Amino acid sequence: MTNQSDMTNYLQTFVEGMISSGVEQAVISPGSRSTPLALLLHRQGQIETFTEVDERSAAFFALGLSKASSKPVVLLCTSGTAAANYYPAICEAYASHIPLIVLTTDRPHELRQVGAPQAMDQFHLFQGHVKEFIEMAIPEGTKIMLDYAYWQGMRATDTACQIPKGPIHLNFPLREPLLPNLDRSLIAEKTTTILAGKKQLSKEQIINCVDAWQGKQGILVVGGNHTSEEAEVFIQLAETLNWPIISDPLANITACGKNSPLIMRCADLFIQEVEMIQYPEVVVRFGMLPISKNTMFWLQSLEDKTTMYFVDETGEWQDQLKQTQVAIQAEEQTFIQAIINKVETKTVDSWSNQWMTWQEITEQQLNELSEMKTLNETSASLLVHKKMADNGQLFVSNSNAIRFLDRFSTAESNHYQLFGNRGINGIDGIVSTALGMCAINPERQNVLLIGDLAMYHDMNGLLLAKRYNLPLTIILLNNNGGGIFSFLSQRQLAVEDFEPIFGTPIDLDFSLVAQLYDANYVKAESLEQLAVLLEKTQKQPAFQIIEVVGERQENVQLYEKVMMRLKEKLREKE
Repeated sequence: MTNQSDMTNYLQTFVEGMISSGVEQAVISPGSRSTPLALLLHRQGQIETFTEVDERSAAFFALGLSKASSKPVVLLCTSGTAAANYYPAICEAYASHIPLIVLTTDRPHELRQVGAPQAMDQFHLFQGHVKEFIEMAIPEGTKIMLDYAYWQGMRATDTACQIPKGPIHLNFPLREPLLPNLDRSLIAEKTTTILAGKKQLSKEQIINCVDAWQGKQGILVVGGNHTSEEAEVFIQLAETLNWPIISDPLANITACGKNSPLIMRCADLFIQEVEMIQYPEVVVRFGMLPISKNTMFWLQSLEDKTTMYFVDETGEWQDQLKQTQVAIQAEEQTFIQAIINKVETKTVDSWSNQWMTWQEITEQQLNELSEMKTLNETSASLLVHKKMADNGQLFVSNSNAIRFLDRFSTAESNHYQLFGNRGINGIDGIVSTALGMCAINPERQNVLLIGDLAMYHDMNGLLLAKRYNLPLTIILLNNNGGGIFSFLSQRQLAVEDFEPIFGTPIDLDFSLVAQLYDANYVKAESLEQLAVLLEKTQKQPAFQIIEVVGERQENVQLYEKVMMRLKEKLREKE
């Protein structure tokens, strides 16, 4: 056999191992050293491939594919700084438990640390932000090495998909010539079936939890990313116990279409303002803390009054508050169903009624606001929530956009899936991640709610929409700068300090951005016009930018008005 045949068989066998473990999609960043793997992935009929020349955008696009499909996705690049541009997306994937299979190609060992071009140290390049790093052997064609390659492809993919899910990095040193033998059959010579169970508690442990919870004054706090179907199970648990439920927007509790009075949609607004007569005896947390800082502060205040349970299916102890008294390491959905099946006694209505009253008072104040009937960034965000189609997909950016939804989402019957990048909470790669989401279900309504700075950070990603005809509707909240800082302590600074460092106006004409990437562009002039545009996307998805021009200070003034009126109404109720 020739070196070319040995390399081809070795790499193709590795690809077959990944397919055995569930790989169906790959994102390729073109380059020379990655040529053989790129061609073998591209010609593999069982794998759908996407090409993106910007590595940072490519990595976030793969992140979006994996988020929306709940399947492992391959990411491939050449040697050198190409892999370094993957870093932000890999950090996000690790923190938010997304199974990416990151393949970097490299110079062979004899060309390392000797001044060869496009060579850098790629060992443990992503440090502690991957579940595992694997330095692959130089390709050989012996049976033992083909078995090794297959095994690594299968094992690495399966490891990425095991709870806690996360990225795996494999580094491939390859010698020239780099063109594979394209006459080789791509039909897999063998497959492996993987059977895996779920981590669950014993019957005795379930009964102990039920005995400690049922009939008690309790609260459910749900963080992290969840599907709509999983969200409905959380709501079922709340209704079984008769406990209020507080959640992160990405938990999809408020987007799953199930309207329960126990869902505290506006907890961020009222939870620090109410005078509690009854405190929770039990708090059961699932996953990471929700986005709401007010909820976090309230939970911290309960330290001496409440028994804290933490359901941590990842086993990573992501307990920011460090208040856990009982840690439960089990698969969430299996555990919840077991609890539901055993609960016999609900908590008395007086406990949940006080929470529902606070929620009703808050919703009433929001409904009476004249600002919610005119076009601004807050009302536009709320309208997006209302106008999402059943089975639609909404990606929401960090900073202000996700906070608008967290504070002001109303009870709606539409059933859609909400996504975001809340592992590291960065604004880089938002557009590309949303396009990855769109690529999984392009026939559905796909919407991205994003601010102008986050849009600017990832404009390169728009090329993916143009190339692959991805019908993403982008609702652009443009307040010409860093609007989130107007809510933070930095707003106390003098204008000459605030504007250049935190305001950071970019003064971009986004109609020209739309023109550059062949997107439709509309500047919304009214809430009614925006409603019509969103309704149209339900039936006719399109690649378009709908700009909502706002003012940073207007957002702050509206929030302060809401809080002032809410405090008055809550005092009247007391």
